[in-house]
Amino acid sequence: MLDCLPQDVEYVGCDVSPRYINHAVRTYGHRGEFICKGVRELPEFGKFDIVLATAVLHHLNDQEADLLFKTSARQLKPGGYLVTLDNAYVNGQSRIARWLISLDRGIHTRTPGGYQDLARPYFSMVEGAIRHDLLRVPYTHFIMQCSNL
Repeated sequence: MLDCLPQDVEYVGCDVSPRYINHAVRTYGHRGEFICKGVRELPEFGKFDIVLATAVLHHLNDQEADLLFKTSARQLKPGGYLVTLDNAYVNGQSRIARWLISLDRGIHTRTPGGYQDLARPYFSMVEGAIRHDLLRVPYTHFIMQCSNL
C-alpha cells in the first residue's frame, strides 16, 4: 500500500503474520511503523484520517470484524474514513469468480450487505461498490467506505 501513498504520509501497518511484518519492515521500515498483532490485540494508536482494511474482513469472524469496526471508528479523526476491500459473493457473479473466492484462506467471505451490516452500528455513512475488474481473472471485490460525517 505504501507504494501508492505520498512519501510524507504517517503510516501504521498491522498484520498477524510475522513474515508479512518482517517484509514490511525490511522494505518500508523508514516510512512507517509496523506491528505484528491481531485485531483483538491492537493498541490505541492515536487518531487517523484514514484507516485501511485491505483483504482483512473475510479473515475475521463476526465478533472480530465488530471489534475492527469499533476500533476503527474510535481511532478516526472527525471527518475520517475507514476504507475496506475484500472479496465478496454476489448474485450473478461468474462461477469462476465464486470458485476462486472459495479457495481463499479467509473463511468469512460475505455478501456486500453482510459487510455493510457489520459496519452500520459504528458508522453513520456506509457506502460500497462491487468491482469485477480489479484482477486479470474473474473475481469479485467489494470496496466499502465508512465515516461519521
